[in-house]
Amino acid sequence: MEKKYLETYNKCIETWGIDSEIRLCVEEMSELTKELMKYYRYGEMNCSKELKDHIIEEIADVQNTVDQMQNIFGEEAVNEVREKKMERLNKRLNEEQTL
Repeated sequence: MEKKYLETYNKCIETWGIDSEIRLCVEEMSELTKELMKYYRYGEMNCSKELKDHIIEEIADVQNTVDQMQNIFGEEAVNEVREKKMERLNKRLNEEQTL
């Protein structure tokens, strides 16, 4: 999580509440999904600069709201699980590469 945004995240919770922040995260993830599906629909070669800009904007929104989710649910716990998942992924990659 970007520590420099922690004060802002906490102000969001104080102002709008945890439920609102969770709903916002879901909304932002949905918007990113929609833009990524457009990318697949048009294909990489036909993807406009405008669509790429929308995807970049939605990625930033999702990153901000995911940081807020870590703030709400516990950054340390998320990082522990993330580390385990990365270890498992690396193990799977190594197994695939030896086939």
